[in-house]
Amino acid sequence: MPVLPTTPAPRRLHPSVALPFATRWSSVAVALWLAACVHSPQAAVSAPVLQGEPTLWEHAAPAPCDKAPAARSALERIGRELQSHGMALQATCNTTSGGWVVQVQVVDGTKAHKVVRGPLADGQAVDMGTPAGAARSEAAAGASGFSPDVLHNRRWLRALMARHQFDNLPDAWWHFAQRGVPPAQAADTDLAAR
Repeated sequence: MPVLPTTPAPRRLHPSVALPFATRWSSVAVALWLAACVHSPQAAVSAPVLQGEPTLWEHAAPAPCDKAPAARSALERIGRELQSHGMALQATCNTTSGGWVVQVQVVDGTKAHKVVRGPLADGQAVDMGTPAGAARSEAAAGASGFSPDVLHNRRWLRALMARHQFDNLPDAWWHFAQRGVPPAQAADTDLAAR
């Protein structure tokens, strides 16, 4: 039987030896950064600054709800409570109805997920199904057909505001009046339903 000459197999180098120096270390840096993101998602993004008191949106003319100093102090207390849960309050006095338009923003989703549900991206509003201030039939306080997360968030907001003496007006989940201070257009709002 004839013997065939064999050629030695080419020597394979370790994969990292074949890569340029900068490529090798940049991939290590990216791997460490991704590991940090997995361990702590907040490490990858700068946190928005959390204010100690609620943001009160500006309005053109004074309204009955804006004249009540007790309302502002109650909103500040709500803002402090939300701050401890990684959220912030935005509120404005609605000059048309005399009630307050409120919206809750997520500041720290890792804290907020213990209280509210749904997508909790930092800097975004808590999911209530419709935007705050939008007068739509879906925004009604008793509206149904939403996900369990949205319904939970609406009940949570209603309970939070009630603890601080605000009643949810039936026209929208975001519309509140301080107890003892009726909205300006009582004829347009069924106050008995509160």
